[in-house]
Amino acid sequence: MTGLLTRLHSGPAVFRCLCLPVLAGMLATVGCVKKKTGTMLFVYDGTTQSVLVWKDVNNVYAPTTGTTPAAADATITSGLLTSVTPPLAWGGLAMDTNTNMLYLVTQGGWVTRISDASSQSGSLSNTTDIIQFTLGSATDRFSSGSVFGQAAVDSSRNTLYVMETSTDGTGTRVWTLPTASQIANGATFAAANNATLAVASDTWGSGVAAGGSGTVYGLFGGGSGIVDPSDPSQTVAGPRLRQGQNNVFPTNALNLGQNVIFGSGTGLTGTVNYGSLAYDGLNNVVYAFGQPSATFATTPASTAQIEVFTTSQFTSGGNQTPNRTLTGVTSNLRIISHPQDSDWLLGATFTPDTSTTAGVPPTGAGGSDLLIWKAPSGGGAATSITLPGVNGGTPEIRGMAIGGNN
Repeated sequence: MTGLLTRLHSGPAVFRCLCLPVLAGMLATVGCVKKKTGTMLFVYDGTTQSVLVWKDVNNVYAPTTGTTPAAADATITSGLLTSVTPPLAWGGLAMDTNTNMLYLVTQGGWVTRISDASSQSGSLSNTTDIIQFTLGSATDRFSSGSVFGQAAVDSSRNTLYVMETSTDGTGTRVWTLPTASQIANGATFAAANNATLAVASDTWGSGVAAGGSGTVYGLFGGGSGIVDPSDPSQTVAGPRLRQGQNNVFPTNALNLGQNVIFGSGTGLTGTVNYGSLAYDGLNNVVYAFGQPSATFATTPASTAQIEVFTTSQFTSGGNQTPNRTLTGVTSNLRIISHPQDSDWLLGATFTPDTSTTAGVPPTGAGGSDLLIWKAPSGGGAATSITLPGVNGGTPEIRGMAIGGNN
């Protein structure tokens, strides 16, 4: 290219006049990259059963004026969102960045899919914009009843994952919905049509995260003892993190801890009453939050923290010490979320109900404070942001996602 420029400058004046503008245009085209003007933030507000949308999470994290972010740039509403029995499952909001589709999952198993999510605003009713389907019929659910929880999307495979747990905690599994973008409006997605991920001995599933290329992670609050690969004489019960691939959580006849992390070193100890997972595809780590309390009644433990594990730690499995820990987490943290392809971590708090039975995950109501870690890969504390709701109201945050550039 340098030689070409030299020849052009040394050539006839007329040639230079004709060619240099053309070459300049070619260079501009080669070097032109569309600038991303912001990474969008989606928050589900349980108060109004709507989705609040900010065009740039940076403006929420650091408001351009004052300390409180401006009202949402858009609010997505629909009769479909208000026609189903609330609430949204904790962490039941997930974004597919490849298809630009937003999924909302209720605790009762209703799934709402919003197309072209980053461009939507106002009331949606057309099936080209919004549709709804259910996860299974009554015969597909656990016999004691089902509570659906966190949802996650593998954008590389157009697959939606949803955690389901029986009301008594003894049954738990992850629903996998391949080609989730093609499920028809009004459909019932039967359990027989998908490969659910489950290990029969696990209990109280609470968190799920999609790792891409068919990899999925699950957080389970307890279960039967697992033989520690590093010390086969030790059988350890309690919470466990599982890594699955292509709709299978690996196990073997010897019940060794293959692709599963558990034990006293993990920071996930005692009885994990509830929790949440997030996957960081930039740094290949899993953020795991589990609220440990063997006698949980009306208030969370006084401290909480987010454990960070590298994906390679799952290969060895067993009793692993976290790669690092995010501390300074508020004790009433309920859910976390990561966009996978940019360095942010989100968290939301809640106020637990006062009638919770010891050992049973609480219900309760979400708060209006959004915890934001900017560059969590480098550690540091979260910034707590109080979000404005619709028409100046107070939102109830039950799910959040980052994705879709305006």
